[in-house]
Amino acid sequence: MDECPLYTEPELYDLLFPNALGALSAGDERAQRLGASERFYLEAAREAEGRVLELGCGSGRLTIPIALQGGEIVGLDLSQAMLDAARAKASVAGVEVQWVVGDMRRLDLPGQFSAIFIPGNSLLHLLSGEDLERCLACSRRHLLPGGRLVFDVSNPEVWLRKHGSAERSPVLRVTDAQGGKISVEETATYDARTQILRLVWYLSKPEAPDFRVVDYQLRAIFPQELSGRLEAAGFRLEICYGEFSREPFKSSSPRQVCICSRLG
Repeated sequence: MDECPLYTEPELYDLLFPNALGALSAGDERAQRLGASERFYLEAAREAEGRVLELGCGSGRLTIPIALQGGEIVGLDLSQAMLDAARAKASVAGVEVQWVVGDMRRLDLPGQFSAIFIPGNSLLHLLSGEDLERCLACSRRHLLPGGRLVFDVSNPEVWLRKHGSAERSPVLRVTDAQGGKISVEETATYDARTQILRLVWYLSKPEAPDFRVVDYQLRAIFPQELSGRLEAAGFRLEICYGEFSREPFKSSSPRQVCICSRLG
């Protein structure tokens, strides 16, 4: 699993994926989803009543709010650049977080945790079923008996319809710190054999078309595969929601928001 090029520039990443209080307007659909995600994981952290491990923590979008509410949390990510940005933001916020550079397929941390979070499609960076199995096995070893694994991934039924065109199509628009407008377009190609979606993002400013091109891959995880691999890894899928608002999952739901318990 190579480091995704989206994560080599933390400032750009935070611009494209701000926290709930970030640059997006209150009425923006993405802002509402990001806010709902933050509320969901904050509640899950409170319910854990113990140490939490966040895999794929990035620049701390969820990690720092959890620490601010008093939770003990460890943030792990493959990207040193993202962790450096997270550490700086945690210092400004005045919270203590243990930041760890690591691979979610090869965890070897001291102690066990009451809950492990893998938010925001981080599991989709695992580009094979074997990698997903390794991640789930590592997560189980690091959970206390009865501990919970909580994660969210896109529902391929909806996701592939949305990202299924080799033609360039608009994705989002953001405003940078200087008030400049940045637009993002993408092309997408899907290989059904490997379940891998290749995305190319083209970032443009009015004065600088395609000033940044980001080429990356994600792997679709279908509900039937997900439930089977969870069971094989020693987890019980307690519930799968279709959104962070906790509505029941159905085929048209945009996400698979899963709460799983460690068996044995």
